Amino acid sequence: MMADFHFLRPEWFYAVIPAAALYLLLRYREGRGSAWERTIDPSLLPFLLETSAGKTSRNPRFLLLVGWLVGIIALAGPVWEQTPQPVHEREDALVIVLDLTRSMYANDVKPNRLVRARRKLLDLLAERKEGVTGLIVYAGDAHLVSPLTDDAKTIAELIPAVSPDIMPAPGSQLAPAIALAHKLFTDAGISSGRILIVTDEIRDIAQAQAIARQNRYAFPVSVLAVGTAVGGAILDPQLGYLRDNSGQMIIPKVDFRALSEFANIAGGRFSAMTLIDTDLEFLLAEQPLDEEQAFRETDRDFDIWHEEGPWLLLFLLPLAALGFRRGWLWQIALICLLPLVPIDQAEASLWDDLWLTGDQQGLQLMAADAPEIAAEKFADTAWKATANYRAENFEAAASHYADLGSADGAYNQGNALAKAGQYEAAIKAYESALQQQPDHEDGAFNKALVEELLKSQEQQQQDGEGDDQEPADNEQENESTGDQSQDSENQQNQDGEAQDQQDAEQQQADEQQQADEQQQEEEQGEAQDQQYAESDTAPLTDEEQQALEQWLRKVPDDPGGLLRRKFEMQYQERLKRGNATQNDSSNW
Repeated sequence: MMADFHFLRPEWFYAVIPAAALYLLLRYREGRGSAWERTIDPSLLPFLLETSAGKTSRNPRFLLLVGWLVGIIALAGPVWEQTPQPVHEREDALVIVLDLTRSMYANDVKPNRLVRARRKLLDLLAERKEGVTGLIVYAGDAHLVSPLTDDAKTIAELIPAVSPDIMPAPGSQLAPAIALAHKLFTDAGISSGRILIVTDEIRDIAQAQAIARQNRYAFPVSVLAVGTAVGGAILDPQLGYLRDNSGQMIIPKVDFRALSEFANIAGGRFSAMTLIDTDLEFLLAEQPLDEEQAFRETDRDFDIWHEEGPWLLLFLLPLAALGFRRGWLWQIALICLLPLVPIDQAEASLWDDLWLTGDQQGLQLMAADAPEIAAEKFADTAWKATANYRAENFEAAASHYADLGSADGAYNQGNALAKAGQYEAAIKAYESALQQQPDHEDGAFNKALVEELLKSQEQQQQDGEGDDQEPADNEQENESTGDQSQDSENQQNQDGEAQDQQDAEQQQADEQQQADEQQQEEEQGEAQDQQYAESDTAPLTDEEQQALEQWLRKVPDDPGGLLRRKFEMQYQERLKRGNATQNDSSNW
């Protein structure tokens, strides 16, 4: 209990200053005596004034000071125990459907439609303070990027990774995306929500309208159009400018009228994309909800500190009862003069250990980008592991993640071990995570990736051993070739000698070129060879360690690659089940 003891509002202790000043002032006035005592001769005072010897003072200033201090402690909020409280938030479910066809590379809006759509979605997610949000992308087929969640920041991290390049099937099929959005609402138990489509064209308008019209009242569909009616050329980063079969450049144009009619039929709103937020304000204007549906209770709890300060007020009751005696009512005015100013949550100071727990101090240090110090402050194992990981102390992070005993703990342990270069141990950690949670896609992907790295390391080591033996073999081969050349020189004529000499020179030139290429490859791949070394081998130099960290940093931070592989697996599975069709690759 004492380890978690702290005050929620320690600034209230500043009120001790006026309390002490008032107490000293009253003591000073009492020491000076009354005006009669200062006027009458001291020798006459015993005969003229009645003394109060043996009587209790009617104004015990010491008790006033004690009551003031007890009130300050109660207002400071002494706590040492947390209680879970349910979290309620506004029932505002939104599914964003983003068009990722090749036409989003059109450059009629600068730099292109895709970049403008990404920026607009980031603005939208930044404004989502309440409710749940999901993200679906579509081209020839629809895929789920993020299920309904109240963590809009996580979706914002994925926005830069979505592009037409990660979509496995070409084409433009909106109907599967709307059906997938309806499934998201149903699986989450949400009876009403909104769908926002960000697109420049709807090609399967009949099928999409049929699906959207069925749930137009419960799940209205709004459309945010990106692009212009004039259109622009499609500049694909990999294919260049797209052209049709006749060689003419493809210029996709936006039919605002068709998109507006679709939104009206689907029960939603329509707006062209603007540079300011007027389009989002119109499309996502809050609609009046029933009182029962206005807020919902989330699955998570919010732990709050249970204040014990009100119990201290019981000690003030006797003092308040004495205040009804004659001459004590003036103390009510003093209580009203307490500094009633709003006090925010306590900030870190030299007395952090008194006011904040170790975990609270660690969170503040993490926010201040000081994970090394935060790792020492945290008492919670999960937070301590995260702080060590951010501080690049991967071995300590892996040790703490192992203590969690969960699938996510084993997965994060594998990441930390991979960062530390312990690939075999990382694979075992990933296997432990998959045993606890077989459908852990990130764990399976990282395990396969580390296995590939380990295989590459072994191949590099084998190649290095083969290169060490190659000079001896070449030397022996040169000696043999020299003997054969000597024998043939005694047996062949002048023309044969010239031919042999030419062959020998050609062979020597080839060997020299091969040696030069081998030396160049060794120089270029020296840092990469050292990257794959195990942690128990010779220590790496600073340059090699920096190259290793830079290379490893690129591995897990590629959400686009993860999404591409995930979508490809989903698409192939749907093809096997007959839920999708193989589209023509020329159908951009």
